[in-house]
Amino acid sequence: MKNILTLLFLFVTVSLHAQITADQIKTGLTGKEWKISKYEVFGVAEAAKPEQSNDKILLNADMTFTIVDNGKTYKGKWSILNPVEYISCKATTGSWTKMYKVISIGEKASVIQFKDADLIKTNYYLEVK
Repeated sequence: MKNILTLLFLFVTVSLHAQITADQIKTGLTGKEWKISKYEVFGVAEAAKPEQSNDKILLNADMTFTIVDNGKTYKGKWSILNPVEYISCKATTGSWTKMYKVISIGEKASVIQFKDADLIKTNYYLEVK
C-alpha cells in the first residue's frame, strides 16, 4: 500500500511539473523567429519539403504573429487558451486559424503540435533561426 501511495504521489508531482504555463509560453516562445526544422506525423519525422523550406513562426509580445505555413505568409493575433498549453492563431484577413498544443519549450528548440480536422496530429520541431 505504501508503494502505491508513493508511486501515485510521484505521478501527480511529475504531471503537475510537466504542465506548461502562460508565462513559459510568453517568455520561451515570443520574440524569437522559429524555423520549422522537421515535421512528425504518425511517429515518422521528416525534413521540410521544398514548399516548406521557409516555414517559420514568430510570436510577438504584443500578441501578434507572423507564420509562414507551406510557403504562405499569415499575420494576425494569437492568444493563450485554457488549458494553458494551447495557443490559438487567427489571421487578420481571411479565415486562416490554427490551434497549437505546446509540447515543449527550450532555449533553442521547441515542439508544438497541430491536430487537423481529420484528427491527425503533426508535431512541428522548431529551432531558433
